[in-house]
Amino acid sequence: MNAKTEFDCAIIGGGIAGLALAILLAKAEKRVILFEKESYPFNKVCGEYISNESVKFLGKLGVDLSVYDLPQMNSLLLSSVSGISIERNLSIGGVGFSRYKLDQILYQLALDCGVEIKTKTKVKKVEFEDKYFRVYFDDEYISAKIACGAYGKNSNIDAHLNRTIRAKNDNLFIAVKHHIKTPYNRNRVEMHNFDGGYCGLSAIEDGKVNMSYITKAENLKKCANKIPELERRILSKNPFLKKHFENAAFELEKPLVISHLYFGMKTAVDSNILMIGDAAGNIAPLSGNGISMALRSAKIACQTMEKFLNKKISRVEMETEFESIYKKTFSTRITAAKMVHYTFGKPFLNNLSFRFLKIFPFLIDHSQARIHGAEF
Repeated sequence: MNAKTEFDCAIIGGGIAGLALAILLAKAEKRVILFEKESYPFNKVCGEYISNESVKFLGKLGVDLSVYDLPQMNSLLLSSVSGISIERNLSIGGVGFSRYKLDQILYQLALDCGVEIKTKTKVKKVEFEDKYFRVYFDDEYISAKIACGAYGKNSNIDAHLNRTIRAKNDNLFIAVKHHIKTPYNRNRVEMHNFDGGYCGLSAIEDGKVNMSYITKAENLKKCANKIPELERRILSKNPFLKKHFENAAFELEKPLVISHLYFGMKTAVDSNILMIGDAAGNIAPLSGNGISMALRSAKIACQTMEKFLNKKISRVEMETEFESIYKKTFSTRITAAKMVHYTFGKPFLNNLSFRFLKIFPFLIDHSQARIHGAEF
């Protein structure tokens, strides 16, 4: 097995969190290598909603969203399983941008900053020994002072580190994403409940709408594991979703699907590896806050990594500081989103809660505030 050059940081995963961290470290003149199993550009399951809390930070990375004429969203339409609807202003608001384009832009920025990026490369394992990491891929490995997990919700690395979440059967979820074209208010985010799940819609560039939903895995089994049957028999019982499915022109060749989803905090540091983005914790998709959390976690990681690489703190201090700040920053919003997620997709509880919210709609604003953070 051939050994390669030493790096300051090896990042496993080239989504938003991994690419943002790579750019930040490279701008700080650190030597960075990033591994991504796919080849850019590619579609990913994601709500593709960027909260305004992270727009300025994207600008600092080099992504000026204002040049792309993106839809600006400022209102929220919610509906219960039976179709009870409520409309409110979005407390922070945001823009819609496809991951296909956003990740490609960040990828090019990382290359321009001098990051070494290995695409179509799957990391086999990571070992820490004598102050250095060895990251194994193909028939070789590299060494690095820091290793960072930015590989998303599921990875063989989680299994290798024995940190795979074993959820109970009734807590197993799948997520499905479509790009559609349909008559739609492009300044509004929609969130519609159905039995066993919920579906969000938000506009993105080029006149398209992202339509993504999460549902219990058992729903798909009831429909012979066929997505069209799931959408016809279960999702379309919500009148709002029925209308969208009837009027939509589907842009993707086939829907994107991921399974075995878990929502909650994971360990932010595991086997000396710093975890960011979904590798450190998944927030329920109804929050619309996943992209902002990924970017903010990259910023937090970079700040602590720089201190270590500049020999201002020890490795133990770096790990402790990162874990503490990560928990302080995200635990409340992940917990709040999980509580809301619990009421969504349960017909009786969901319809009851919507009747209550019709009387006290300000509680929706309160929930939004708990799930989102301040501009950074």
